[in-house]
Amino acid sequence: MTASRNISDIFAADELLALARLDVEKNQLDSALEKLKSILGGPDPDPEAISMAARVYAQLGLFTRAQDLFRRYLVVHPGSLNEQFQLAMTHMNNSEPADAEGFFNAILASTPTHPPALFYSALLLSQQGKTMDAKRSLDILLQSAPADNLYAGRGKELLESIDAGLQASFQDQRDQEAATGKPLSGDTYQ
Repeated sequence: MTASRNISDIFAADELLALARLDVEKNQLDSALEKLKSILGGPDPDPEAISMAARVYAQLGLFTRAQDLFRRYLVVHPGSLNEQFQLAMTHMNNSEPADAEGFFNAILASTPTHPPALFYSALLLSQQGKTMDAKRSLDILLQSAPADNLYAGRGKELLESIDAGLQASFQDQRDQEAATGKPLSGDTYQ
């Protein structure tokens, strides 16, 4: 009877990482995760394996596990914007807007024109009803990012959506004033 062998008995950690990278590229997340977990279970795992495992967990919707690994990575590489951004996104996707906002703000404090952070910060602010703050973030995005940047295009669409929502709200208010014959509070001088 032969004993089953662990994948880490067959491959070295750097080989497992290279194979996991290929699995991720092919969207074979189960196979990638098996290799990455083997690496993470060993002594002193490569930081790339930690980050890659966090991204795989995020793709699988296992946001708490992804957050733990992103934090573990950031202990070693505290200035890594990509992992900070990915951590913010896991909080946003896990319905934790305050945590997401904190990470977006931290990114923008060190890199005020970071297009993804500007866009998602603006999206989060608009979802919270903070339209003026959202518009400020979008203005910075549109002024600093090249026109062909993905986030500049999405930012322009979001700004148009916010403006349309404000216009609709303004029109609803005017319609209500016309129906009652009275200005709504706040529209008169006192």
